[in-house]
Amino acid sequence: MLAAFSCAVALLTAACHSDTTDSNYGVGWVTITNLSGNYAPPNVHFASYVVTVDYVTLTDSVGNTYTAISTAEPIDLTKLSNVAELWGNADIPADTYVSATIELDYTNAQISVFDNGVPTATTVQFVGGTAVTTADLVVVFDPNNPLVVTNSLSTTNAQRLALEFDLAASNSVDFSTSPITVTANPYLRFANAAADTKKIRIRGPLINSNTSTGTYSIYERPFYDEVDNIGTLSIFNNDATIWNIDGTIYTGSTGGVLNGLAQLQTLSAGVTTTLAYATFEVTPSTQNQQGQPTGTAGIFHSLYVVAGGSLETNYTEHLTGEVTARTATSTGATLTLTNATVAGATVALDQGYFQYLSGAPAGGTTTAIAEVGIGPTTIVSAEGTAALQNLDYNSIAVGQLISAIGTYTSPVAGTILLNAVSPTPGSTAGQVRLLPTSLYGSLASTATDSLTMNLATIDEVPVSVFNFTGNGATTPVASAFSVDTKNAGSQDFASAAAGAPIFVSGYTNAFGAAPPDFDSYVNLQKAPTPDGVVSGVNLEDDVAAVLQVLWSGTGTAAPFATFTASGLTIDLANTQLSSAVIQLGPESVPLASLSGTLNVVPNTVSNCVTPVPATSTLQPCLTLFSYGPITIAATATVGAYNELLEFNSFAGFNTSLKPFISSTELVTRMTASGYFNRSTNTFTANSVDVVL
Repeated sequence: MLAAFSCAVALLTAACHSDTTDSNYGVGWVTITNLSGNYAPPNVHFASYVVTVDYVTLTDSVGNTYTAISTAEPIDLTKLSNVAELWGNADIPADTYVSATIELDYTNAQISVFDNGVPTATTVQFVGGTAVTTADLVVVFDPNNPLVVTNSLSTTNAQRLALEFDLAASNSVDFSTSPITVTANPYLRFANAAADTKKIRIRGPLINSNTSTGTYSIYERPFYDEVDNIGTLSIFNNDATIWNIDGTIYTGSTGGVLNGLAQLQTLSAGVTTTLAYATFEVTPSTQNQQGQPTGTAGIFHSLYVVAGGSLETNYTEHLTGEVTARTATSTGATLTLTNATVAGATVALDQGYFQYLSGAPAGGTTTAIAEVGIGPTTIVSAEGTAALQNLDYNSIAVGQLISAIGTYTSPVAGTILLNAVSPTPGSTAGQVRLLPTSLYGSLASTATDSLTMNLATIDEVPVSVFNFTGNGATTPVASAFSVDTKNAGSQDFASAAAGAPIFVSGYTNAFGAAPPDFDSYVNLQKAPTPDGVVSGVNLEDDVAAVLQVLWSGTGTAAPFATFTASGLTIDLANTQLSSAVIQLGPESVPLASLSGTLNVVPNTVSNCVTPVPATSTLQPCLTLFSYGPITIAATATVGAYNELLEFNSFAGFNTSLKPFISSTELVTRMTASGYFNRSTNTFTANSVDVVL
């Protein structure tokens, strides 16, 4: 811990430059996300994907290499499909960089997949059946858009650097073995702007706050890290920011002072943990053509903040997962969770900070079950909305995604128990946050401010797993699941035909209060749809989609029917084509089922959505197309390694890749992230990855 603290102090000191333009250093904020979602071809659904990201180094145009960030963090990539997590501050010498090297550690990987609806642990290997260890990936930036770091006045003049994993391009899963086998061949990108507009999650202990500027400052600590300080950061807020502090919701301002910020000032600096969901905003007049900052401040602006007793600390434990059943007890009720994660100071953990609890471990006979005890004194709040207040333990119904803080009990017969019945004096035990929950199914009917759907999944977990007994006077049924939509925002679903795929965000109705079974609210974690709208109910063309194409054997030299500077189409007649689907969360659309040829075209809209919402400047979004790995032969001084080549223009991507594909350079799979419009058979791609 002393070594970690010393490293953190060194990083912190380096991040805070004096007020001069000749520091010879610039600042980058590194974010991590899972760009391609939690599915991989063919028909694989990851329940967890826990690996450790060790470091990022940058290489300049003359071969000098510098470490940008080196605080190793274990992460679950399945928790990053809707958001990007801020890893920390990269303190970088002012220079022009042509490539980055990222090291991943799979030694203690926890990778689970859904097998017949049950999260099931797997054994993990590298290609060729070799034992997992560390893996280094070299990412070469677009030669027309290298990473240029200039002298910076402060960390508020930082550039965002986006580390984006592609799970769909990185893994093969063999269900015929026992245990199930995952073969990992990691594929990721590292770019000087993100390829999406996901919200950024920022965690860390409070340093101070400033009511006159509407800001508060933190030591940046990502994920479940409770030790390292990876830079300092000021977060900006306004009247629209929603605050959840110690389980109480605050909005707006009084006398020009934000009510939430005034309450935050009453909490103790250094030990108060904060979490914000934010956008990275750059003044439009000071962006270059790639949407990057050009010398003035880029800021993180929060949409909502959670702080104080509402978050886990070093002194308490917490469980996060979906409630699949609720049972009455003498002190209240017991909640059974699936797809759960446990974290805390006294828990025996595989990864140091947290542990994923699979439903069926790889090997052994013990099944990890997670339960949370709740009661009348449990503090309950809803994250991401100010509309749900004065909640209690009966506000928690089956189907709800929760994060519970309480007192941990060592496993008995494979059961993890967290007691959140009542607050413990001097601690934060006894709280439950209702997290935005996602439904998927098909539309049955609509009415004023309501809809009925045939429910298929809740947070991508099959609905068959949930026991809705007690949610209403009559038990809700999946085939006629009722949703209140008056707080859902856009109502463009009202004219949709019965049977249309539909995606709903919100919260379950209180236990015993159904119908309606679910209340839809705008999910502030979601990125804007292509038309710039954020809604609680969305149709297929407004949902982030991933095109996943897989070729059998060693691959193909003819993957595309057409491939030009403006787009491509997949050759569905190729005899080596193994799988070709568009994945929209749990929905899978085979390309063969479409009425015509799917056209994959690059997104040419600034900031990825249109029109730009008037309420906020959107964070930069830059298209990114890549291919690899390309094997680079060993030299006298450098061993052989693999490169992934990146391009910000589709034309440049086409010019480089098209002649490279040959009988010796075969394509094995392709993924593209963006939006799918079934009526025009168009896939608008923010990114494309071609795996060789």
